Amino acid sequence: MIEDYKKALRQGERDSKADVAAGRYPHPPVLDELVPSNRSFGQKSLGIMQIPLAMVVGTRTAGRQDAFSRTFMPMLGVRTEFATKWSHLYDAQMGEGFRDPVKVYEYLHRFYVEEGNKRTSVLKYLESPSIEADVIRILPEVRPTPERASGDAPGEKGVALADEGEDVAPGVDLYREFLEFWNAVPTYDIEFTKPGSYRRLASHLGRDLDSPWPEDAVRQLRSTYLFFRSVYLKAGGAHLDITPADAMLTYMDVYGSSRMLETPSPLLRTRLARIWAEFASSGPSSAPVLVGEPVKESGGAMSFLSGGSGYTSQRPLVAAFAYAGSLEDDFWARAHDRGRQELERHYGGIVRTLSYGGCESEAAFAAAVSDAASQGAEVFFSCSPELMDVTVRAAAEFPHTSFLNCSVNLSHGLVRSYYGRMYEAKFIAGALAASLADNHVIAYRVSLPPCGAVAEANAFAEGVAMVDPKAKVVLEWTDHGVSGIEDLVEKGITMISGADVTAPFDDPLAHGLFKVVDGKVRNIAVPTWNWGRYYQIIVDSLLKGELPGILTQDGDGLPAGPRAVTYWYGMSSGVIDLMLSPELPYGSRKLAGVLRRAISSGAVTPFDGELLDRDGIVRSGEADRLTSNQIVGMDWLAQNIEGDFPQDLRPARVATVGLGADADV
Repeated sequence: MIEDYKKALRQGERDSKADVAAGRYPHPPVLDELVPSNRSFGQKSLGIMQIPLAMVVGTRTAGRQDAFSRTFMPMLGVRTEFATKWSHLYDAQMGEGFRDPVKVYEYLHRFYVEEGNKRTSVLKYLESPSIEADVIRILPEVRPTPERASGDAPGEKGVALADEGEDVAPGVDLYREFLEFWNAVPTYDIEFTKPGSYRRLASHLGRDLDSPWPEDAVRQLRSTYLFFRSVYLKAGGAHLDITPADAMLTYMDVYGSSRMLETPSPLLRTRLARIWAEFASSGPSSAPVLVGEPVKESGGAMSFLSGGSGYTSQRPLVAAFAYAGSLEDDFWARAHDRGRQELERHYGGIVRTLSYGGCESEAAFAAAVSDAASQGAEVFFSCSPELMDVTVRAAAEFPHTSFLNCSVNLSHGLVRSYYGRMYEAKFIAGALAASLADNHVIAYRVSLPPCGAVAEANAFAEGVAMVDPKAKVVLEWTDHGVSGIEDLVEKGITMISGADVTAPFDDPLAHGLFKVVDGKVRNIAVPTWNWGRYYQIIVDSLLKGELPGILTQDGDGLPAGPRAVTYWYGMSSGVIDLMLSPELPYGSRKLAGVLRRAISSGAVTPFDGELLDRDGIVRSGEADRLTSNQIVGMDWLAQNIEGDFPQDLRPARVATVGLGADADV
């Protein structure tokens, strides 16, 4: 009907004006313009199938491009032949429906129409979820090999996509993972935006991507996804910048994947509402916030006593602490528990704390959360990075409790995290090491693998280079508790930065930074955490009614909407320090003091000025300073480091710690 064409035309005109106003090209993209003519691309016919209409985004050639808006609504006048044909196709669809499939080319998980542009437009106008199409896949730059068989797909014999890091089209790495998924589960509907998601999905369902799934398993997954997608979009998911598949995977992380199809829609909507902050904070426009300093407020640390916080010794704020390890044999747990005890003493009955050790299993953690809730806990600290996943689940179940996890770079909307800029203390330790080393060689030993290990190693190396540009840092990644120090001494390396947790070969001084002289260990300095101070900062804000405010280290304003937040305090906040040996020479103590004051004031950071990695690549210019996110996300080693990353950089509680502030040196 021509009336429907008029409606579609008006919609197309509105869409086009909106695109122009937003600076977007108002017509569909053309595949021939996206695929470089000087590249070799493989093709594979996939046959006729239903494809998601929302993924049909462009045309194969530029011939009919101007006839459509970017949304595939018509743009030509009502009196044109185009309008007449479009109207006839509309009538045909409303009658018997289209008989023939359109012909499309798929490139990087999007479809471009070669035959059937007007049919596509009609179905888009009717808001059809899918369209029948004859699909030809175009592969991002295939490297032919002698064994290549015609029609082979990536992952099959004789065909390989370009290597990671090569100059290829954006999105190829994610598409490489999608093709692996496709070979096991041939469906286009499910699209993720983060690496590793397809394998995570398979793991949730008790499967892998190494072989094709049974047809009933594919149907079950697709039905589950379409059900979830329907409820999610009705709940407002279209306004977020993640895909429904991203949201479904997050839901599975919290609630599991079993029997989702049997979950009543109202219950599913309730669960989505509980974890909406997880969805909203996980999109590309919601980068996590690293809070470098506590927001200073007038009134002093104990101002709540006169401000009417509502908490008294009869009605205290209840704070719970859960440790993965036991208090009997886990140093990390004991360090945090000392901080808990200091917190309780500091507030003199206004704050009551609960302590739960041995929460490494999900059942033990759930029992701790349940018990804490029954005792009225308003804030729950899970004190190890490995507890983050179970903490997120608990936060969804207990929305009126504030949950925090001791970690960095594990961003979640439901759980705030907290950690310290330990690399600041390592920087000073590196400078001390270089000032006291005899032969320009210093060993830096790291237990596998700590939170923030790369930044700490690089900061140590930068401290070394500042004092002794000729010195090199020998990097060793070790298993927790393994010695090997004797081997270093035999090689002539006597200045060693060892574990910050426990001493090897039963020598109580062989931790932190130490030097081996005539077979004896002489301690120099130990990085320390002040967890009591850290918990006081957080709880003081809670006593005033909310978690600590958000002020980024660079002072940038934050866009509206939920954000994943990590408190990342350092020496200036009193949560990190470097404890010096009383036997340290005066000059070395003075050097450490000067650097401590400079770092605390913000005048100096370990990552100021030009920074070169081991390949000579400039990571920071002479007048630059790395941002917090660049430091947390470091995946390179400083130029003066000898050594490399370990094969398996897995999370480990034992390696994330330094000594508590009350440790002996």
